[in-house]
Amino acid sequence: MENTQLNLFLTKRPAFFNTTNLPHSELKVRELKADSQNAKILECFANNPNIDFTPCEIWQRFKQWPLTSIRRSITTLTDSGYLVKTSVKRPGIYGELNYTWTLKRKANV
Repeated sequence: MENTQLNLFLTKRPAFFNTTNLPHSELKVRELKADSQNAKILECFANNPNIDFTPCEIWQRFKQWPLTSIRRSITTLTDSGYLVKTSVKRPGIYGELNYTWTLKRKANV
């Protein structure tokens, strides 16, 4: 997966939601960090194109990030057209059912 896809995230939806009114300089740092998370999570899906994952399963691979950041990234990638939410549910880390997501398949033209 090429790093040039990072630029695509900036055109659809912000990667970081400034709910705490950070100053512009800090906001840019947070946005770059969120873009990096998006790229790594997308790469995980791309490396496993026939597997669907819950946010908790992705979190098991990237425990350095909070589960809320994983969920935000999956939402951003879904809204940007890279991932698709499935109808499959599996138990999460607290035993509650979680939906799964998969890499969006490109249509054969």
